Amino acid sequence: MKSVLKNFFIDFAVATSIAFAADVNWHEIDGSKVTENNRAKGPKALVKKNQSKRLSVLKVVYADQDTFRVVLRDSVHWLEMEKNTDYTICTDDVNNGMWKGTDFSFKKNNNCVHLNSDNYVKSGKIWYVTNMGNVHTFNLLVGMKYIDLSTKKHLIGTETIADASYTIKGNDRFRDPKRFEQIDEVLAVDKYKVTECEFIHALWDSIPAKVSEYLNDNNNFWIEKKQFMKKDEFCDAHDSAAVRINLYHALVYANIRSLRDGFKPVYYLAKTEDKRRSFDGKDDSFNVENTSFFESSLNDEKYIHVEIDKNADGYRLPYYNEWMALASASRAYYDDESLKDDSSRAARYAWFGVVESGEFYATLDKEKYADKLILNRSCGEWLQKSRPVGMLVPNGYGLYDIFGLVCERTLLPGKSIYHNEVSLCKGGFLTSSLDEIKFQNRYCGDDGFAHKKYQGLRLVRQIR
Repeated sequence: MKSVLKNFFIDFAVATSIAFAADVNWHEIDGSKVTENNRAKGPKALVKKNQSKRLSVLKVVYADQDTFRVVLRDSVHWLEMEKNTDYTICTDDVNNGMWKGTDFSFKKNNNCVHLNSDNYVKSGKIWYVTNMGNVHTFNLLVGMKYIDLSTKKHLIGTETIADASYTIKGNDRFRDPKRFEQIDEVLAVDKYKVTECEFIHALWDSIPAKVSEYLNDNNNFWIEKKQFMKKDEFCDAHDSAAVRINLYHALVYANIRSLRDGFKPVYYLAKTEDKRRSFDGKDDSFNVENTSFFESSLNDEKYIHVEIDKNADGYRLPYYNEWMALASASRAYYDDESLKDDSSRAARYAWFGVVESGEFYATLDKEKYADKLILNRSCGEWLQKSRPVGMLVPNGYGLYDIFGLVCERTLLPGKSIYHNEVSLCKGGFLTSSLDEIKFQNRYCGDDGFAHKKYQGLRLVRQIR
């Protein structure tokens, strides 16, 4: 972990030049100077600051934002990229070293390399070897953010209670008090929710070509979406968020992405006749409903047993505490008392309160008990529409749409919170009111209570 924390991270790093410059130092984009004392405080976005006798400014030339100019002070570097974008990575090595790597196609040019970030959200590597034999690893995060959660304690939980002590016994229900917790993890996190295009192309061979009367509406929804696509076609970074992903397919999607990027899958999936959905008690394993695209509705009694490989380095759903920590960077725009009713400010960050004419939601009255019950249990089941990702302002971690649009699946770490659920969906929906987009709200735990299919996700990968 310590070696990871000492690595520099280059995020939209650009070189600037100001006439008659004297000294050149490296600074973060926020203007703070990078020194030996703050090198270990997480990812760094380095730009050049030129000191002048008349000026002392930090100027970022955004026209050059797709060029990374890297100082080879460390052996490991992290670079964030957007999909479908051309980049140039240059080192400060005056001698011409050698570039290596197979995760990306690239063209070498002395101490620089030119590459395209490719069509999918992914993690990959290239290496630069100096003439002296020193190897520098460049970890490229496409559509992902490098986030160090270990730098501070995070406010976790939802309930303010006098006695914060509680006992967890198996799957017994327990309260979730507000508390500060240390999370000693560095994560690569999807900066957008998983999009329809990403989901369909990952599961392409698992989705039939034609709809079937034997499949449920949710599976036929994805089959119909696939019919309008071509395999391996362009996936826009700002495609619409996927809003109908059940838990089984979320786990399958995570494993496929892991295999595609050369990582060990986190989830072991096997068919079982056991309908038990809650945690085993002996370990973190659990069962989920089998919702294969090739399973007929007559076989929906079959379940999938899920075991978690905690040593795997692949993609996975965030755990509840991790999601709460990642979402904590959004507190400023709606959790503060002075801003709780400021819908215009919150609308800069989150899609919420959208009810389109003709939708079933438009006919429901939240003041009526029966209608409110339907809304609370439906998880968007009434044909909620989607929106493009990344169109609003990101939170403090650089994550987009973490609230609103569609709730995000989280896994619970071996214990249930409210009933016998193994996952909770957090963040709210496109149709949620501002009041409903709160940390304490939860949606659609997989407890067998209702069909909870309208859920989204973003994945994480733990950097070890």
